[in-house]
Amino acid sequence: MKRRQLLQSSLASSLFPWLLAESSPAAPHTSSSEPIEIGLLADIQYADIQSKGTRFYRESIAKLQEAIDHFNGLPLRFCANLGDLIDMHWASFDAISKPLEHLKHSVYHVLGNHDFDVEDKFKDQVPARIGMKSRYYAVSLDHWKFLFLDTTDLSLYAQPKESPKYSIAETFLNDSKAKGEKWAQSWNGAIGNSQLDWINTECESANAQSARVLIFSHHPVSPDNEHNLWNSSQLLDIVGKQTCIAAWINGHNHAGNLGEQSGVPFVTLKGMVETKNTNAFSTLRLFDDRIQIIGHGREPSREFAIRKNRG
Repeated sequence: MKRRQLLQSSLASSLFPWLLAESSPAAPHTSSSEPIEIGLLADIQYADIQSKGTRFYRESIAKLQEAIDHFNGLPLRFCANLGDLIDMHWASFDAISKPLEHLKHSVYHVLGNHDFDVEDKFKDQVPARIGMKSRYYAVSLDHWKFLFLDTTDLSLYAQPKESPKYSIAETFLNDSKAKGEKWAQSWNGAIGNSQLDWINTECESANAQSARVLIFSHHPVSPDNEHNLWNSSQLLDIVGKQTCIAAWINGHNHAGNLGEQSGVPFVTLKGMVETKNTNAFSTLRLFDDRIQIIGHGREPSREFAIRKNRG
């Protein structure tokens, strides 16, 4: 490791004891056991529209193809897209789906707010359009269980205005605004009670199987940020109680972010759509005692210790 990277890693470790290392993209540590490897994508946000500010929507096709070419050379178990496959327009799904056809690995999606920036008549069709059989679901692999959450569950964009859920979301947002919460933004959302119960049930099942849980979502819940879920506190309560949860990885905040609660790392990946000429994607590597994220382009590499499961 270069001296600058060593200093960065030492500073990060002093600020975050649970963060074993952080650096620019670099070769991972070796291990005697083979890790589970997963490709990670976030906020691709393709649309055939002019760039706006730092977002270059048309360039996302080439960036996605670069990531796929890299992933196809790795022994991945699957890839995870953390929401906002498109920026807007129903036809955008056709164009961005073409590069994904060349991916040699299975890809699992979560829903993002921009995925619903389509006409109301198409909103109910969005999950099926990207191959999702359910809006939230679990995938078990070896001694790991992966929960793919629907953080658009209660929101102002994922269903037509006349739907009952829209009214519930509107009340949720207004209450959040009344409290002066910084995440009381229309582009965020909340997870409803049914899904909250499901998360707890899946975690109890993982405990019974001595499995670890890793959560994928679009919206973050930590650290405090204007991009967070309206009911982040409810999710953080679950993470604190369900010690089988090893990490939470999400997109939505294109700048990226890093937090910790109850010994669990909360990683917000950088948005692929940002900048004209640089990319952002990563490879997740899961070991028995630690988690590595090998960053590419603007995404940094990180390594975290896995907390002990008291379940």
